[in-house]
Amino acid sequence: MEAARLLPKAKVVTIDMKYCFKVTSIEVSNKHKCCSKNTGNVVIKVGTKTCATATMAGKTSALLVDCASGAVGKSITMTYANIGDISIDEVNLTVEGSDSC
Repeated sequence: MEAARLLPKAKVVTIDMKYCFKVTSIEVSNKHKCCSKNTGNVVIKVGTKTCATATMAGKTSALLVDCASGAVGKSITMTYANIGDISIDEVNLTVEGSDSC
């Protein structure tokens, strides 16, 4: 429910992984010379399961999230709320193949 309240002011980024993966960690980097100085929340979902909710700052934005739940899915959705502009420079994933999507 919390993510639904964030949507009106949110920016959503979706990564289609094409195949089913178990995601154990996600690292997101914003361009360092970009964007606002605002700090905001990001809700990260793998498939339909929330992996993490974290705080991310605009210019000092590197975020490493541990998906201890071992979320499984074909897509990753990052919903940013109240963070101003974002310009993702890099996304690194630690994954395992999965047959259960």
